[in-house]
Amino acid sequence: MRKTILAAALGCCAAILAGAQNAQPNITSVNVSISVDTSVVVGPIKPMNAVNNGPAWDNDMQKEDFRILEIPYSRTHDASEGYYGERVVDITDIFPDFCKDPDKPSSYDFRETDLYIKTLMESGSEPFYRLGQTIENQIAAKYNIYPPKDYKKWARICEHIIRHYNEGWADGFHYNIQYWEIWNEADLDQSSGRWETEPRTWGGTIEEFHKFYAVAAKHLKKCFPDLKIGGPSYCRIQGVKTYFPAFFQYMKENDVPIDFISWHKYGAEPSVYLMEADMIRGWMKEYGYEDAELILNEWNYRRFKSGDGSSNELYNRENRRSMKGAAFAGATMLALQDAPVDMMMYYDFRAASNYCGFYDFQIYRHMPLYYVFYAWSKLKGTERECKVEGGMGDIYAVAAVNEGETVLMLARYNGDNNTCNRAKITVSLKGCSLGKTYYYLTDDEHLYTEIPLFPREDGTLYLELENNAVALIKL
Repeated sequence: MRKTILAAALGCCAAILAGAQNAQPNITSVNVSISVDTSVVVGPIKPMNAVNNGPAWDNDMQKEDFRILEIPYSRTHDASEGYYGERVVDITDIFPDFCKDPDKPSSYDFRETDLYIKTLMESGSEPFYRLGQTIENQIAAKYNIYPPKDYKKWARICEHIIRHYNEGWADGFHYNIQYWEIWNEADLDQSSGRWETEPRTWGGTIEEFHKFYAVAAKHLKKCFPDLKIGGPSYCRIQGVKTYFPAFFQYMKENDVPIDFISWHKYGAEPSVYLMEADMIRGWMKEYGYEDAELILNEWNYRRFKSGDGSSNELYNRENRRSMKGAAFAGATMLALQDAPVDMMMYYDFRAASNYCGFYDFQIYRHMPLYYVFYAWSKLKGTERECKVEGGMGDIYAVAAVNEGETVLMLARYNGDNNTCNRAKITVSLKGCSLGKTYYYLTDDEHLYTEIPLFPREDGTLYLELENNAVALIKL
């Protein structure tokens, strides 16, 4: 999807959010023209198909699915809320007694985390290791989400965890894991004041977090100059107050190195994700971190009710496993391919999670999202210029060329606009005529179904897409 279309989407973002759920069915004809110019190289296809977590260690089908989908990275956040074990990944699980000596292997318990990381590696995915704690949603008591008593000691513990998995320390491994993220969503409860009474991710002030992050990042980067150390995985980008500017200001004033910036977004419109990416990139440039990667490492469908900021979670859970949620995911991945974002990590692959759109958990049946990720795995090589004209902003497209084969991925998504018309799409490949080919359709009636396409007299291809549909065309 080209930048002209993205700009139009951003301009109508507010109207979409305000009126989407009350819109009347749209039966107006939609005519879309898509042209692909394989001589114009836009850039590489990005790893937009990364995820949080991964297969269960004893589920061979999920492991095979991970390999089939070619998941490039798997973020380890919230791993203890699933089938990996109760003492896995979190610092307090690996190093349960903070009073012990961080230089002694006997102070650590790597057993469950070793199995988890081994499962990810054997499934063909590199771990994206979150150093910190799982979110604590329980109300009665909080345990491990408070600021560490000694920031430098906490950083030294993380240092030894990295050495265990990358350098063989403490009977460890040589996995060469590149990405190490410091903490998770410290800003979640700041603006509401909830961090003082019922914190979920950081039971301290945001100023304390900035100091903590700076100490940890400096220490780890000094120890591992060739690894990627980053964060802070903030989630309050818009609204009453955002904490990114203060974060960047503190890091700049204290000469803190940052290899990547991570953030989280749950919403139902690709245009909002684009808006936040531009906002964060603007801050990165303003404060001198424009060379760092920008990674959206938690995202998924979530429709908020208008007015009170709440959401209907039953509705959201249903849609994540539906064709609407799958089309949303495809549209967002395609839209952000042309945005200033380096990677996306869907939350979550754990089949039992309310946020997992890959499976029907009871019988592990593949849901439509699975086939959207499978389609993305076919976008390899370099992205080529792909212009979209028409479509009222609901058609998203990216084309790629690899070893002489051109592949075009399309998504049609209208949010909750109840659109019931068909989009009539004409595809042309600049410089040559298109012959008989195939496309693979995923919608309410098809799951990656192969359908033949025949060129028209002018050498173009013609197909139709219902609302909430994803297609992969091999040109």
